[in-house]
Amino acid sequence: MPNKPGSENQDEILFERRKFARIDGTFVVSYTDITTQERKSDISQTKNISLGGILFTTDKVFSSGAILKLRLRLPDAPDYINIKVRVVESRQRVKGLLCETRAKFISIREEDKAYISKVVESSLKKRKKISKDGNSEIQD
Repeated sequence: MPNKPGSENQDEILFERRKFARIDGTFVVSYTDITTQERKSDISQTKNISLGGILFTTDKVFSSGAILKLRLRLPDAPDYINIKVRVVESRQRVKGLLCETRAKFISIREEDKAYISKVVESSLKKRKKISKDGNSEIQD
């Protein structure tokens, strides 16, 4: 894919396509592939999250378009957040052991979206404070 004029690299192009701010974050997530007969659930963790989607580790590669049911645990949420997602991309990172799966939210309750928004906004504020102070430590 050619770069846009004035674009430094591929990451910059990908960033421009995103509608929502994305933050790095490690949260507990369980997932089940509901497009197959196998209803096995597995527990893992997120790598990053936004109001529109999520990147998390999985134990296998999922086909693009697969529908997964996620149960996500976030700070301040009284219970797990249930989300239905469509797999955008899934890649093996460590052969036979670790994959990364990117998925887009397709069904989420508004109150659960508010918890994600709160986590994203909080992280962005901390990041801005760090860059403004030039400090690597976060002050509460």
